[in-house]
Amino acid sequence: MNQPIVNRPGLVAGSLFVITVPIHLLLPHSKSIALSAVTLSLIGGAYIGFGARAEKFSTFAIELAVAALFGLAALLGLLWHWSALPFGLAAHAVWDLAHHNGLFGAPVPRWYIPMCVFFDLAAALFLVILYGI
Repeated sequence: MNQPIVNRPGLVAGSLFVITVPIHLLLPHSKSIALSAVTLSLIGGAYIGFGARAEKFSTFAIELAVAALFGLAALLGLLWHWSALPFGLAAHAVWDLAHHNGLFGAPVPRWYIPMCVFFDLAAALFLVILYGI
């Protein structure tokens, strides 16, 4: 059976993770941290787009403010300590789950939440192992 990719969020997340891991393993430590910081910023910024589609300005403002916090976590990971990066990714998974039932935040495609939660948590664990050992 040939399903659209959006019906297979685990496959999308797993594929992104499998593509990402070797890149980090090949990069020098400082460049890997920089890539992780950029990735966290991009992931956090995705909700700005979802918020822009929302009907209420307050929803957009909340999504923008929280995206800025993920940007701050990325900056802290880059300039202060790498541990801010997996913390930010894990926090983003929680933010994804907060949108799961549609009662909070901007409307998000149903496939996006499980895909992002899986990737965020797998990437966070990978970074702890990569940088912490």
